[in-house]
Amino acid sequence: MQKEIKTLVLQPPISDENLWGRFKKGSGYVPPLGIMYIASYMESNGFHCDILDCLVERYKLSDLRSFIEKNQYDLIGITCMTNSADDAFNAVKIAREIYPNALIVLGGVHPTALPEQTVKECLDADLILVGEGEQAFVDLANCLKEGRDYHSVDGLAYWSKEENKVKYTTPRTPIPDLDALPFPAYHKVPMEKYVPHVTQYIDLPNYPMVLQRGCPYQCTYCDHGAVLGRKIRSLSVERAVENIKYLKDNYGTKGVYFLDSVFTVRRDFIMKLLAEIEKLKITFACNARADQLDYDLLVALKKAGCWMIQIGIESGNIKSLELIKKASYSSAFKPDPNDPKGRPFLLNKYEQEIRNCQKLGIQVMASYILGLPGENADDVETTINFAKRLATETALFFLPVPYPGSHLLEQAREDGGLKENVVWKDYSAVDYSNPVYVNPKIGKEKMQELLARAFKEYYRQPRVIYRNIRAIRGMKDIVKYMKAFRALTGV
Repeated sequence: MQKEIKTLVLQPPISDENLWGRFKKGSGYVPPLGIMYIASYMESNGFHCDILDCLVERYKLSDLRSFIEKNQYDLIGITCMTNSADDAFNAVKIAREIYPNALIVLGGVHPTALPEQTVKECLDADLILVGEGEQAFVDLANCLKEGRDYHSVDGLAYWSKEENKVKYTTPRTPIPDLDALPFPAYHKVPMEKYVPHVTQYIDLPNYPMVLQRGCPYQCTYCDHGAVLGRKIRSLSVERAVENIKYLKDNYGTKGVYFLDSVFTVRRDFIMKLLAEIEKLKITFACNARADQLDYDLLVALKKAGCWMIQIGIESGNIKSLELIKKASYSSAFKPDPNDPKGRPFLLNKYEQEIRNCQKLGIQVMASYILGLPGENADDVETTINFAKRLATETALFFLPVPYPGSHLLEQAREDGGLKENVVWKDYSAVDYSNPVYVNPKIGKEKMQELLARAFKEYYRQPRVIYRNIRAIRGMKDIVKYMKAFRALTGV
């Protein structure tokens, strides 16, 4: 006889300090799309699935305990990021204490990047889910419903007591057609509570969307491609527009933040999409690579409602851009034949496209990594000066964080600066009191000093101040920019 299966997917409690660090004064929350997709896919396959987002609910571990004590679940999925892995492990422990016979699964970026280590560190979890979770979660629920052995489900890692080792099932093939997925389970979360970080919106309500999974680029500091694959899988233009309309009709959204790693990676797809988004009369922000932009594309973005693009510049040093594989073609690193000063093509391309954004009135949030392996203090100064030269409305400065699953981890280890006895909270990219990597040529204190000075000098520039003042449309923008300033400078 088949039994009814009750399931829960949850985002564990994480403190604002761990989540946002120095930027917590402008902290915000976005719907947890990963577990929302799992919940909606479960529902589309006939299973009940609750969602608990401990972040937006401001739950502590004691609140989580109270919540799950009041319910009865057969299958529990917990999402896990590297800098908050210990928080996820604690949530697993609580779930295990309350439900000794439930099937508890840990998934997300961190377990996917480090499945074997995660299994050993979190033995309270029955299974580690490697890769995308929608189909795997449904398969597990079906096994429980039908009384079958769930160890045959693809895409899992687990501890075998019999063999005293970590075992793996067949790797799971990524979902090829994203249109086959239902919309995220918006109805399962308190949408009215979600207000993104103050730097990520211009109009509220504002909600995130993911159009594409996978990334073909091999930037050494990023684990996106290692987790979701190198092949790009996209929603159709029609399905993407339908999702935006759903958010407008049901939740009154005025803006969207596209979370795609590189929004513009498929130019033909994006140009068709922009023509349709233009009709919806919304504002949106996105992520892009400057070497993929051109004036015609930027015109189309602006016309469709794009108010801001986040661009990873990362460095003003060509040797560092080569090290982190920021460009996919070698000519990008060579001197630009059209530049009388002989500056590298890629740096000129960065400046050209940012000037185009400024000409068209598209704000730019540029990000930079200071103190990459092989750099010295003078190299960091070069990057800071390059950032000041570009003078985008917003600039974010980071120290290198070599995440598990990224090639930067090996580069940091070879450089001799990788911290020993690392704890997972040290992987926070917004708190560098105990950095995972310390550049041997610069030192910890000097790196921290350069980071603080980069923010201070950058936001005192008259050009930056003027560009932000020029974007103000009224009192609500004044309040927003004051919050953003506090968030970015830590004042």
